[in-house]
Amino acid sequence: MKILFTPYCGGSIAHIVRSFPIARALVEAGHEVLFTSSVKKEHFIKSHGFLVYNKPHPDVNLNDDKDQSINYFITNHRLFIEWFQNEIDAAKEFKPHVIVNSPSFFGAITARALNIPHVSITNAQWLVYYKGLLGLGKTTNIFSHRLLRRLLRPVFVKKFETVYLAEIQKFYQKLKIKIIPQRREHLHADYPVIIPSIPEFEPIETITRKDIHYVGPLFWDGFEEEGFKESDLFGDTRKPFIYITLGGSIFSKDIYIKFINAFNDQRDWNTLFTIGPNFKRDEFMPDNEHLVIKQYGPGLKINEVTDVMVGTGGHGTVMQALWHSSPMVCIPFNIDQSTISARIAELGLGINLNPLSLRKFTQREEYVKKAQNISATQIVEAVKKILNDPSYKYRTDKFREIIRRYHFGAEKSMNIILEEAKKSSFL
Repeated sequence: MKILFTPYCGGSIAHIVRSFPIARALVEAGHEVLFTSSVKKEHFIKSHGFLVYNKPHPDVNLNDDKDQSINYFITNHRLFIEWFQNEIDAAKEFKPHVIVNSPSFFGAITARALNIPHVSITNAQWLVYYKGLLGLGKTTNIFSHRLLRRLLRPVFVKKFETVYLAEIQKFYQKLKIKIIPQRREHLHADYPVIIPSIPEFEPIETITRKDIHYVGPLFWDGFEEEGFKESDLFGDTRKPFIYITLGGSIFSKDIYIKFINAFNDQRDWNTLFTIGPNFKRDEFMPDNEHLVIKQYGPGLKINEVTDVMVGTGGHGTVMQALWHSSPMVCIPFNIDQSTISARIAELGLGINLNPLSLRKFTQREEYVKKAQNISATQIVEAVKKILNDPSYKYRTDKFREIIRRYHFGAEKSMNIILEEAKKSSFL
């Protein structure tokens, strides 16, 4: 089989790396895999042994910290069209039996343009069936949450369809795609969905669809090839170990410096800060006996010894923390991180420092604005609260037992993809 992966390449590398374990399993099983990529991510994908379509598309950052509003769609309309047309061109040349997208923010654009089978890897929150509210959570069965969902879900759907879906429809029209999504649920209709999580963390409502699959976390072992021992970095390993990882969704150097200065003052902790792809290591202060800064790190190995993980609520890092029962302090900078962070707080697995009000939860640009105003003191105090309250660790230990039942992510995903590929007209 020939499989075309079209991951979203703007901002962080999260959607790329969650595709890697599936792509590797497919290659090892004798199938042919090709990736599309943005200009900035092409080298990253190639450097890990995967073939990339030879014409990378423009970088489109949906989490631009200066513009997360509908204006970004409008002002960057041409870049979006180039991105989607690039994926269509790649599919025309490669002739895949199936297209795998992570995630389908805009629906199965390339698959619908060329009538090719499609599978989406997406978080449950992007499905219309998600039990909670995008950006807010409110996912439990308590009466107040059920009431809020009943009242506010129609508000969000109306806002989404009148503002965002209207712009998405313009992309379909410009690309001359006949099957245009008319409602929010149409974005993920007619093809299988892989959720790289578990229903206990990202529940959906009871539905009749049989093609939505929870496969558990999709961990990539690329960074895990690096060894890790706390004693190699810190002299006194009796101190609490704090792991800070901000992923790739923050582009303000001042925010990084705020974190570094705050934790540099906490000499009673050992703090490791992995800065990710947006800045170079030498742009920040040197390491010392209680604070170490690295570009990347093996997140799964680090979380084995982590007492508190501090991050944005990015899905991949949250799954790593839950796998090793690390309580979390979350500072979400966008609407999807906010949904995940709200769920962490609901389950008592950590603290969400940036919950948004009911009045502003549909306003995507409000998340980053509020997150930027969270003080260093608030972050440090939240870490102290978790360290001093053993109930957080008790609950993450219990949740680890649940999440580790789902250990078949790549294998199950591969089988779903190959089954869909059998419907291809290229066979």
